[in-house]
Amino acid sequence: MERQIELALSPGAFIRDRACCSFVSSLEEVAARIGALARTGPARAASLHETFVAGCQEKAQELDDSSGSFGQFVGDLICRWIKARQASGADADETVSRLLAWMDDDPYAFCRQIEKDAAHVLDKAGLAAFEKRIRVRFEAAAMQPEYPRRR
Repeated sequence: MERQIELALSPGAFIRDRACCSFVSSLEEVAARIGALARTGPARAASLHETFVAGCQEKAQELDDSSGSFGQFVGDLICRWIKARQASGADADETVSRLLAWMDDDPYAFCRQIEKDAAHVLDKAGLAAFEKRIRVRFEAAAMQPEYPRRR
């Protein structure tokens, strides 16, 4: 699967905006194969999703995503990662911690407003962990300028 991810991402090839939708379609096919694996091996699927997200972060420098289709794909991939981690019984706090790290270090805006989608896929334990971490950040931002608090 790692090789399929690499081949689909076409490292070194620049993807122009008019070709981005078909490029994303080929990525969707690989993501669907990983999704099928999630039913029998959710921990493996979560790991593959995480690898795929990392590959997409690298590929972002090699494409024109004016349409936003690639960014949407990566956001969906992150939600699939959340679901696979939950299905594998992974620690909710660790999942949320990784999600927040991606949100904090997001130069290509893949996680822009992902909290809305994440809230729909997080289970009860995940939502509680997410809320807890966000409340801590919100309270810490109370003493800072307006932007960190609003964020």
